[in-house]
Amino acid sequence: MPWKYCLGDLAKVVAGKLQGDGNIEFTGVSIDTRTIQSGDVFFALPGNRVDGHQFVQEALKKGAVAVVVSKDDGSPSIYVRDTLQAIQKFARWHRTNLKSQVFAITGSCGKTTTKELVSAVLAKKYKVVASRGNYNNELGCPLSLLQMDENTDWGVIEMGAGKPGDIAELSGIAYPEESVITTIAPAHVERLGSLEGIAREKSNIAKCLPPWGHFYVNTDNPYCVSVGKRIIANKIYYGKKGDVRLKSVHKISLEEMEVEIEPVGKLRLPLCSPSLLSNFLLAVAVSLKHQIPIDEQTLADAYYKTGRIKTYQVGHFTIIDDTYNANPASMKSALEYLQLTAVKGYRCAVLGDMLELGDESEQYHYLLGKQAGECGVDILFLYGNYAQEVQRGALEAGVEFVTICLHHEEIADKIVKMLPPQSRILVKGSRGMTMEKVIQYLKEKIMNE
Repeated sequence: MPWKYCLGDLAKVVAGKLQGDGNIEFTGVSIDTRTIQSGDVFFALPGNRVDGHQFVQEALKKGAVAVVVSKDDGSPSIYVRDTLQAIQKFARWHRTNLKSQVFAITGSCGKTTTKELVSAVLAKKYKVVASRGNYNNELGCPLSLLQMDENTDWGVIEMGAGKPGDIAELSGIAYPEESVITTIAPAHVERLGSLEGIAREKSNIAKCLPPWGHFYVNTDNPYCVSVGKRIIANKIYYGKKGDVRLKSVHKISLEEMEVEIEPVGKLRLPLCSPSLLSNFLLAVAVSLKHQIPIDEQTLADAYYKTGRIKTYQVGHFTIIDDTYNANPASMKSALEYLQLTAVKGYRCAVLGDMLELGDESEQYHYLLGKQAGECGVDILFLYGNYAQEVQRGALEAGVEFVTICLHHEEIADKIVKMLPPQSRILVKGSRGMTMEKVIQYLKEKIMNE
């Protein structure tokens, strides 16, 4: 059943000043008046563009029993210094009241896909609550925990790290019993300092485990292996070595592959890049740990649910839309996918800059160009401040045609004029590069032909 607390409890937990009746009960929290439910408490969070305090009266009109504010205006409220810290404190306290267990996931890439796979596996046996979308930050994590109630067996919680201390903070709220680092690779280097800094930050998701907890170790990533060696929790190893081992991969079609995994045998899975296979291996490891039968359809449905890589037709072209974000690891994975799904002569990549790589930006972009060549890219369109570095690496690696474009529409123009029909076009870059505009311009040009 849904949880229920009284305002007096909330005020005590968040160390707030209660203005109103402490015996009034509430059954949920909200930070958005567009989705608020009767019986909720509304937390007025400050933002870069909008301050939640502007919507206090609207929240009360829509059925909120009280508001948590840092600006006292006389409404039925709980006054605190920091409303974000208040919702975090409440989520931590709520978590300690539950018998549920938490599976925590972090990593430089693959977090959301892994969350969907693990959730789907556990849901075959347990009642599961999972982080919504990419709710993985200092606000999303507490909100996800507050979706759990006394009937929840497992919460599957995604955790992102944008700065030092994030994972330790989120782990201290969620108290996981099981956790995994999908991979440790260059991402947010500018803020976390180095690969070693990323590893230190991510390792907190393992260090926080109780002695009876379980940490799943990706044996294909040396940083993950190193983290596993330094913790006292139980370890489950997966990868090319370990308890769950990948023995072989065979491409069946553009949609499917057959993989052989010890100790479960052969499975038919959605076609994906080799680097993403580790997500499936983890899901198998979780199945075995919890004695849940392996179900190929469950794994396939969960993989497609993420929708991060979308493939669709635009005119005579097949677009691989992976414009959500980018770092060196996810770029490599996307290029491998292009290589798997397109034949030589029809492989095109449209790549924008990878941001937040700090002093190593030039080197990582040069290596990106090299990887494009190694993955058999025929035509490469580049956009961004580091395009020349990518071009240098690509030409050295044998890419036949590389061009740097000054804006998104120019790329769309060149695609229409230069690419043969049936080409498969990967479009990818960091969120700040807005590479989806290339696809939009391409659609408009083809529709107007």
